[in-house]
Amino acid sequence: MAQTTKVLIVGDSWAEQQWNDGIHNQVFADSNYPQFIALGNDVAISGSTASDWVVPSELQKITDALNANPTIDTVQLTLGGNDFLDQWSTAAMPMEVTAIQNQIIIDLQIVVDHILAHDIGMEIVLSFYDYPNFEDTTGGFTGLICANLHNSLGNPAPLELNTVAVSFEQAFASSASTNPKVFHVSHFGLMQNYFGFVDADPPIQPGEILPPGNLDLPSPVQSMRINVGFVIDCFHLGAEGYDVLVQNTFDQYFRFRFDTIHKSLFE
Repeated sequence: MAQTTKVLIVGDSWAEQQWNDGIHNQVFADSNYPQFIALGNDVAISGSTASDWVVPSELQKITDALNANPTIDTVQLTLGGNDFLDQWSTAAMPMEVTAIQNQIIIDLQIVVDHILAHDIGMEIVLSFYDYPNFEDTTGGFTGLICANLHNSLGNPAPLELNTVAVSFEQAFASSASTNPKVFHVSHFGLMQNYFGFVDADPPIQPGEILPPGNLDLPSPVQSMRINVGFVIDCFHLGAEGYDVLVQNTFDQYFRFRFDTIHKSLFE
């Protein structure tokens, strides 16, 4: 079957890892759309911030990718997490938090406007994050990176960190409520729902916690990425977790996007 590149994955490490793990193409194929594939070369960049992408040279990378692949009509945008981690802490005053949010919104909007200006038929789906896990990842020598990051955030408990993360996502997604070409799919609580906390006392079985999840809890450790040396990541998901996340994006957005395209071929 001939395949058509339909989706451009733009963003930070969550975008890059989804791309490197081949998650989109697998989900599309498993969901009966093997003819559509995604692309993330040069535009899914680990460590990048929304503020990085407003620079003309970075925006040009998106333009170049779209020009080189004219069949792409949908961009998945995953940005803002690193801006949040770099700037927020428990010591931030309410006005500071608002200022951080507003700047990220401005930067995201610049990227969104740039993408939509490329082609009148373009759509953007905003796909962000699920809860981190600093409860099971900061111990010992192997947890030093996560411990340092947690310290830089002011050592927030899951409730505080998750609550502010939800408020930031709601702010990031503001353009989806004002532009019919922009959509937003939330993923909060997906890992708690899918994996449960089977080792807890008492155990919480998969499916017991419904999205958007329990703000008092992190994402389950089983959902987190294992890095080199068997170090458990405190912020990024493993391939199975990303599969759940992209499937959620498919169920809430891509299914309808692809079906519209498919039907239009016969109209």
